[in-house]
Amino acid sequence: MPTIGWREPSSIEHSAVMTVGVMTAAQASQIVESASAAGVQIWLMGGWGIDALLGRETREHHDLDILVSTTDLPALDSWLEESGFGRAYEWEENAPIDLDGGLWDTAFVAHHRDGREIDVHAIRIEGHSVSLATRDPWVLPSRPLDAAGTIGGRVVPCVTPEAQRAMHRGYELPQKHREDLHRLDHL
Repeated sequence: MPTIGWREPSSIEHSAVMTVGVMTAAQASQIVESASAAGVQIWLMGGWGIDALLGRETREHHDLDILVSTTDLPALDSWLEESGFGRAYEWEENAPIDLDGGLWDTAFVAHHRDGREIDVHAIRIEGHSVSLATRDPWVLPSRPLDAAGTIGGRVVPCVTPEAQRAMHRGYELPQKHREDLHRLDHL
């Protein structure tokens, strides 16, 4: 059952949740494979998304940032629960949607008991059009889902470099995100 509503995590809670675990390449690629087997299509973004586009791990990651279609939110919720992930919190940009008579969050973090996290942002896909189902400050470029990369030798779906750049606007970038974007410049 989806968690609905939004609460702002305290800085102590947010800090504790965001720094606990490490997401290895094997774990990241296994999540993509396992979600796909459960009928959930995801696209990598953020740090692992950039490393996948580069074809190599450039830094340690604590989470896996993903885009998922709104139509896959119920299946994602079931898969997360079956895989041992629980809801850590909803992002401020969360914009719950009504789907099949229930409300489903569109921007949240799922936390595994081993410390790994999956940062989820939902999108609407209508034909060749892709738009955010969240209140994120980004505007997606044309065809943002048309990329693939590799993690640990496995091909994984990713957002394009242009989409990565768009998703890193509208907030103060931490140093590691600035370095990620710099790496993208050398693709």
